[in-house]
Amino acid sequence: MKPSDCEYCGGSGWVHPMVNDKVDYSHVVVCSCTKKKNEVERLDRLLRVCNLPSFANDMTFEKFKVYPEVKLAFDSAKEMASNPKKLCWLAFIGTNGTGKTHLGVSVCRAWVKAGVPARYMLVSLLLDELRQGFSTDKGENSYEGRFKYYCNIPLLFLDDYGLQSSTPWVQEKLDTLIDYRLMNNLSLIVTSNNSLDEMPPRIRSRLMRHPNSKIIAIMAEDYVPKTRLSDKSKY
Repeated sequence: MKPSDCEYCGGSGWVHPMVNDKVDYSHVVVCSCTKKKNEVERLDRLLRVCNLPSFANDMTFEKFKVYPEVKLAFDSAKEMASNPKKLCWLAFIGTNGTGKTHLGVSVCRAWVKAGVPARYMLVSLLLDELRQGFSTDKGENSYEGRFKYYCNIPLLFLDDYGLQSSTPWVQEKLDTLIDYRLMNNLSLIVTSNNSLDEMPPRIRSRLMRHPNSKIIAIMAEDYVPKTRLSDKSKY
């Protein structure tokens, strides 16, 4: 329904409130149609800010193929999705095509739908974005502004950890980012093709010691149907 079709405000967005079963013509309040419109627009903005990749349109819990090898991962993701704002760290470890990104994206969608800001980022692109910030002196697009944003977003999804180049600067930035989120009780999702043993000791210890952390090793083959093998990297 368009605001102009609203039977209460006729498109003005404002109505006189009822006080003791009588219309109070001395005051106006926001109409319910405007509240609904504002909420829809706010959720749309949160979804855009979440930065989900273009190939993730079909990545929902309803479209996830659940089979025995991925059921624990699916159930853990559903639990996190059902409790937006509740502190949780979730790490999915496994080979390509086992649904790690699909589950992480599904959790992000659920948190955004509940009005909680979330952000998806490939680790390599996050690092590129931080580097680009060095060319801006100040503001939200500066290095400091971007790094502060990723440190403080309520839910951060770091996808494909381990594919980034390994340099002292890269490792220091990732260590600091994850340490900050640990110390400030902020939720995190990490996916990786690497085993825990292949991760840097500091990152591994943070994932393992967090009191609200779950590390799920997905011991499964590529679950992408053969007709979609060309899209396998998207999972």
